[in-house]
Amino acid sequence: MEEHAGDPYGSPDGRYSYTSSVVDRIRENGHHWKAGRLTVVLPQKFGFCWGVDRALAMVNDAIAANPGRRLWLIDQVIHNPRVNADLLGRGVRFLKGPLADPGAFEALRPEDLVLIPAFSAEVEDRRRIAAAGCDAVDTTCPWVIKPHKRTQRYVAEGFTTVIHGMLRHEETRATCSLIASEGGHYVVVGDLAETDLLCGFLRREPDPGAFLGAFEEKVSRGFDPARHLERVGLVNQTTMLASESREVARRVRVAMTARFGEAALAERFRDFDTICRATQENQDELDVVAAREAPALLLVVGGYDSSNTKNLARIGDARDIPAYHVESLASIQADFLRHRDRRSGVEIETRDWLPPAEATVALAAGASTPDTLLAEVILRLYEVAGVSDPFATEARPLPR
Repeated sequence: MEEHAGDPYGSPDGRYSYTSSVVDRIRENGHHWKAGRLTVVLPQKFGFCWGVDRALAMVNDAIAANPGRRLWLIDQVIHNPRVNADLLGRGVRFLKGPLADPGAFEALRPEDLVLIPAFSAEVEDRRRIAAAGCDAVDTTCPWVIKPHKRTQRYVAEGFTTVIHGMLRHEETRATCSLIASEGGHYVVVGDLAETDLLCGFLRREPDPGAFLGAFEEKVSRGFDPARHLERVGLVNQTTMLASESREVARRVRVAMTARFGEAALAERFRDFDTICRATQENQDELDVVAAREAPALLLVVGGYDSSNTKNLARIGDARDIPAYHVESLASIQADFLRHRDRRSGVEIETRDWLPPAEATVALAAGASTPDTLLAEVILRLYEVAGVSDPFATEARPLPR
């Protein structure tokens, strides 16, 4: 059964869509499908979130409403190569990132329309667009706006913002830019090791040279640890691993308590969980599948730049299940699997990855992964397992 290759833009309600009949059939069959020796299991929540659907709908509407007009995206609208390539093929151009035109910002004309991605944009880029006289369509996800508003409150109250996020991620860059533009300060921690490093400085009067040497570009310009670590408030990049973000907050709270005492904590420490609800649900539901099904392996499908997809793959580690972050059907080969290594971030190949006998394989998709792409991976997985048409017969939900 081949996945349909129809127009991904024309859903019945006129909104942007990448629906898949393959994925729909598995959903309707209790999120399980058995064919040959493989049983595929999907979590209850996966794939496109509401914010991604909303952003792509807004981009699609802008394209439809502006024939002949030059449309620019500041950067990738979401972290999925397939979706961004589709938009490039439809005439949308890019100002920054791997798909950008050289000197694109300088080429902007007042009659152009600029689209702000779901991740938001740095204040400096918004100002350049305004200076060029261009109209803008802002597709920023409301869940991304949430930490922005919180950091503005921190700045107003004199708190330094501790951001649990990826320094190079567009959302975190936008948050840092906003804080700096309002005269505030920030420090970014990417994981628990960096959190522990920060906590070491929080527990005592920090040595400025040692602190700035340790965090370098992860802090705002003019950061003075003697002053700017006196009062701290936390936010999370919305797509981080929720359990890790909670642990970051706990460790920072313990460090601030150790230095200033419990009585002073209310005036010294703030914590605000800004993890996206869809990100949380996807992580929780995949964890349920991993615990209940005990699959032989876990395949997480999505762009290698996608933060929430990377963190979905980490759930397999916690359950001691082999977990692989793959980008497309080209990743699935009979004698090897091409995937992103979670430690180095580079693409590697693993052999003997598919169990030779009866096996359950759990699959999940990041919040920026289209159902059509997930379907291609599923069909390729069955093909490698020797099943040419896994949907030739009706399946039934497995007993729970």
